[in-house]
Amino acid sequence: MMEATAMSFSVTLLVAVFLMAGMSKLRTLETFEGVVHNFRLLPEVLVRPVAYGLPLIELAVAAALLIPMIRGYAGWGAALLLGVFTLAVTINLLRGRREIDCGCFSSELRQRLGWWLVARNAILVGLALWVADGTVAAQAMGGAGLFMGIAAAVMVAALYATASTLSAIAQRVAAHRAAVEER
Repeated sequence: MMEATAMSFSVTLLVAVFLMAGMSKLRTLETFEGVVHNFRLLPEVLVRPVAYGLPLIELAVAAALLIPMIRGYAGWGAALLLGVFTLAVTINLLRGRREIDCGCFSSELRQRLGWWLVARNAILVGLALWVADGTVAAQAMGGAGLFMGIAAAVMVAALYATASTLSAIAQRVAAHRAAVEER
C-alpha cells in the first residue's frame, strides 16, 4: 500500500504542476512569450512557437499522466520537459541572470531564478522518472492508498502555490517600499 500511495502522490503532484503551469501560461501568452525571450536561449524565430506551444504540451502531459495505459510515457515526457526547464534555469544562473522571471507558473508572480528552482525541478524529475519506470503502475492504485496519495499531493501543491504567492507579494512590497524611499 505504501508504494501505491507514493505513486498516487507522485502522479497527482505532477498532474497538478503541469496543469497549473499550462493553464497559467495560456492565460498570459503574450507575457509568457516575453519570459521565453528573456531566457535568451532560442533564436528569435522560435520564441513565439515555443511560448505558444509549451502550455499545450504541459496540458497534454498532465492529461496523459491520468491515463494508466500511457502513464509511463507521460512520465518520460514530464522528466524531459522538467530537464529542459532545469537546463534553461541553470544556464541563466551561471550567466549571472537571476532577476528574470522563471515563467514556471504564472508570469504575474514573477518568480526570480535561483538554485532552489534547480533543486525543486530535480525532485520533480526524480518523481517523473519513477512514474515513467512504471513498476508500481502494474499494481492497482486503489482504496486508501490512492486517497492518501492524492490528498498529500494536493496539500503539497497548495502549500507551494501559497508560498510562491506570498513570496511574490513580499517582493512587490519591497520594491514599492524602495520606490517610496527614493522619492
